[in-house]
Amino acid sequence: MNIERIEKLIGDAINTYDLDLSGLTVFTEAASGNYVVTPLIAALAGSDRVFAITRDSKYGKAAAIRNFTLELAQRWGVEDRIEVVSDKSPAILSQVDIVTNLGFVRPIDRSMIAHLKPTAVLPLMWEPWEYREADLDLSECRRAGITVLGTNEREPRLNLFTYVGYLAVKLTFELEIEVYRSKVVIVGSGVFGESCVSAFDKLEADIKYIDLSTSGNSLEAESAKSTLRDADLVVLTEHHSPVCLIGSGGQITVDELLMLSPHLSIVHIAGNINREEINNAAIPCVPRESAAPGHMSVTTDYLGPKPVIALHTAGLKVGEAMARTRRAGLNPIETEKKVLRDLPLAMGFDTSRKYARTS
Repeated sequence: MNIERIEKLIGDAINTYDLDLSGLTVFTEAASGNYVVTPLIAALAGSDRVFAITRDSKYGKAAAIRNFTLELAQRWGVEDRIEVVSDKSPAILSQVDIVTNLGFVRPIDRSMIAHLKPTAVLPLMWEPWEYREADLDLSECRRAGITVLGTNEREPRLNLFTYVGYLAVKLTFELEIEVYRSKVVIVGSGVFGESCVSAFDKLEADIKYIDLSTSGNSLEAESAKSTLRDADLVVLTEHHSPVCLIGSGGQITVDELLMLSPHLSIVHIAGNINREEINNAAIPCVPRESAAPGHMSVTTDYLGPKPVIALHTAGLKVGEAMARTRRAGLNPIETEKKVLRDLPLAMGFDTSRKYARTS
C-alpha cells in the first residue's frame, strides 16, 4: 500500500468535491485494505468528530484495523478527531450528523435509527437502485425524518462504473487470457455490462455481448449458445436479476457450456451461478469465491484505492449537503429537493416515498 499516494488521492478528492465537514460529526466504519480511508477522509475534511465502528471479519481483525486506522490518523495529524469503536452506542449515535451505510455500520435498522437525532442524515455510498432492504430500513428512516439520498456514480467527476470494465480486464489477465484478439462473451445488463464491453473493446478483444435486459435474450436462447461457441472467456456482470445463469436449473448447465467451449474460463463480477458445479467441472473461474446475487464478487478497490476514495468522498459530500440543509431548518422533503437540485452528486429514490415527521 502506497501511503503517500493515498494521502495525495484523499487531498485531491477533498478538493475536487469541495468537501467541508467542519462542525459536523460522522459515524462510519473502520475497515481493512483500501477501505481504511473513510474515517480519515472525514477527519481530513474537517469533521469535528469521527466515530468509526469495526469488528472482526474475514477481511481482518478488529484490533489490527483499529491500530492501522489510528496509525494513519496520527501520521496525518487527525488522531484527536477519530475514535474507533466496537458497537453502536446510543450515546454516540445521538451525537452524529452524518451516518454512512458502509459494511460495519449495517444493518441500519429500527433500533439504530431510534437513537439518531431528527436532523441526522444518511448518504448512501452507491446509487439508489442498488438498495437492499436487509441493509437499511428505509421506511423507518422516512418515518423518523432521517433524510436519505444516494450518490450519483455517473456524475462526470466520478464516472465510477468505468472501473468495472477495467476490473474485469484485470481478472482476465490473472486467468492468463491475453484479451487482445481473444473471444470474450460478456453476459449481463446495464452499466456493468456496458462498462465491460467498452473496456474489452479498447483492448481489441473479439467481443460479443449477451444483453440480458433485451427481450428474449438469455443463455438458454439458441442465439446465445451460438455466441458462446468456442469462447475463450465469459464475463458475468448481471447485477439486477436473481435468476440463475449457469448451473442446474439455470439458463444453461455447466455441461452445456463445456460442450460449446471446452477451453472456457469465467470472470465473475456479479450474477447468480452454481459455483460448486463450475468448480467441480474444473472451469477456471475468478475470483475464488462468488458473491450472492445482487452483490459484486470483487469490488473496484481491487484495482487500487482511487475508486474507493472518490466514491466515499463524494458520498460524504452528499451527506454534508443534506446535514447543512437540515441544520438550516428545512424539513426532510425540502432538504431532498434542494440537495437534488443543487448537487449533481446526489441521487434520489422514488419521490412518492413520504416522510411522517418534518422536524
